[in-house]
Amino acid sequence: MRKWNFNRSVHRLSVAGAFLLTVAACAPYAAAQHIETSTFNQSPKRPAEDPKAVEHGKQVYAQKCASCHAADLRGTDTGVNILRSQPALTDHGNDHLTPIMLGQWTGMQSHKVDISNADALAVGAYVRSMLALIGSQGRAPYDAMKQPNIVVGDATTGKATFDKTCGSCHSAEGDLKGFAKKVASPKLMQAAWLRGTYLGATPVVVTATVTEPGKPAVNGTLIHIDDFLVTLKVDDGTQQTFERNGAVPKVVVKDPLDAHRNLLPKYTDKDIHDITAYLVTLK
Repeated sequence: MRKWNFNRSVHRLSVAGAFLLTVAACAPYAAAQHIETSTFNQSPKRPAEDPKAVEHGKQVYAQKCASCHAADLRGTDTGVNILRSQPALTDHGNDHLTPIMLGQWTGMQSHKVDISNADALAVGAYVRSMLALIGSQGRAPYDAMKQPNIVVGDATTGKATFDKTCGSCHSAEGDLKGFAKKVASPKLMQAAWLRGTYLGATPVVVTATVTEPGKPAVNGTLIHIDDFLVTLKVDDGTQQTFERNGAVPKVVVKDPLDAHRNLLPKYTDKDIHDITAYLVTLK
């Protein structure tokens, strides 16, 4: 393995620092991750509200609050988006919302509404019930619960396409038996079969062989690769990092998911819809 020249390496890495960060973030061999919905700015879990209080609060909100904060709580030119309001998102038992409506919140005395304490408590219950439904990032209530119907293809055609395109590696009676139970959401399933893995699946192991001129080849699990470095975890558990200079050393990567990536440009939208329609039947 080539010895490091610390000063030279630091200079090279500092010059290419920004590029390395970009490559690391986009490295094709990074572990597959799934992010269904961001939880940023999401309302915390709270006990269910009294349905009667919620219904009454809804009526009072429409009369007293909607003109400024909108019927869907997403705000207007004169009122903030309650779905992104930190006092609302962190309210527990009306410790924030009621004082704000009554003009008792520090810095918001001018927000005082002509409302009784009982009605303010009811509005708070209604607001919290809506916050429990937003998902995140100020989405409208119930919006996060909507699931688009992506099963719009033809399952029979999808089976034929699957057999032709994927059948050499996968089968309905083999590795994909019960696949629709493992990944019940069609949306997640479509993403899963396209990339070749899914959340909860056994991690795919990518291996590589590095051959330096005049030295034996080194085999191991690929930890990192970019235009400058390649790092392997070898059989004894240690890591070895090799400096790259163009095609030297020779690096051969074996990634089980390469076949999936190579097929992505070849699929038509119809292929994707049809294969998904077929895979959802594998229960």
